[in-house]
Amino acid sequence: MKKTTFYFLFVLFSVSLNAQVRAFAGGTYYRHTDFQESGYLEVTSGVDVRVYKFFKPEASVSYYFGRLEDYNKLDQTGNTISISEANASALNFGFTSKICLSWGEYGAGDAVLQILPRYNISRIEAQQNYTLINQSNPAQSKTQKDIVTDWQHSLGIGLGLDIILSDKNYDSLAINIYYTGVDMGEALTDVKKSNSHYDSTTLGLGMNYYFGFKKK
Repeated sequence: MKKTTFYFLFVLFSVSLNAQVRAFAGGTYYRHTDFQESGYLEVTSGVDVRVYKFFKPEASVSYYFGRLEDYNKLDQTGNTISISEANASALNFGFTSKICLSWGEYGAGDAVLQILPRYNISRIEAQQNYTLINQSNPAQSKTQKDIVTDWQHSLGIGLGLDIILSDKNYDSLAINIYYTGVDMGEALTDVKKSNSHYDSTTLGLGMNYYFGFKKK
């Protein structure tokens, strides 16, 4: 896996010695009602390379994280007999063939429409803390911790606007709507040993800030 990532980055940066390279950082909020606060987050950083005006591939590393709503099981009298707490995270390597659609030259304040097909390689981890309540002495309740990990390949797609911020450099701010293919749900289903199947693929809204060099 590490060799595959290294070779991809090597090819990406070797496409053109004159290619314009920018670093970027950002985050995305994904709406999902199974999670606390009705969603989960992705923080990301990486680089994009301007091969052509309309083609700027990206390589990124991102981290997904979120926590399911806690589940408390009650007895017939309303007493809590068990508590289930589960969270999930994913370390993701993303490779995006970013396609930029623009008309003519552009300057500060102009926006470029971008299409963002992304291939993902993810290491997903789900954890559950299951506490069985001792009704006679809650202080002696026992908690069992379970962990499930998995590697996953997936595809995602996004659409957004890249807003040019200056006429003096290549800085820009991208606002994207993104459908993630990274699914933490299978690991969550396994760790919770649930009859219900979880699926975390959903739409998200995010922003990326690109740091560019001064224009010549």
